[in-house]
Amino acid sequence: REREREREREMNRAGLCGGVSVARPGSHVAVVGGARTQASVVPCSFGRLGRRQVSAMSATASDEDKIIKKLKGTVVSTKMDKTAVVRVTRTVAHPKYGKRMKKTKKFYAHDEDNACNEGDVVIVEAARPSSKTKRWTLKEIVEPAVSK
Repeated sequence: REREREREREMNRAGLCGGVSVARPGSHVAVVGGARTQASVVPCSFGRLGRRQVSAMSATASDEDKIIKKLKGTVVSTKMDKTAVVRVTRTVAHPKYGKRMKKTKKFYAHDEDNACNEGDVVIVEAARPSSKTKRWTLKEIVEPAVSK
């Protein structure tokens, strides 16, 4: 056992575990620089389980880096104040038979100026929830409805 522990220490010093310190069964906390930190189990290069320190990094993306979901659909209803119901149609292949089918879903979008009418083709983008069902905002009217 003593030889095995010595071998583990040498492997850790040599860096053969990729910066992972080897832990024996039953140890759940890694001591790094005298401070107790939370650790996660990761496989080591020589087949044993090791512990790696988990660091929480705050991911703050700038406005250019953010990916905002956008959908294109047809306005179905504008009866609510400052809200438009947009029907988005997409085609999907059947998982077994491969036939292409249309699937539709309705989204509630915030329309601050009540600018759109029924039948308009619009683009909506994801936004923070403004009510129980509204999670989208009207971005632009692509094609106004043809009035009869």
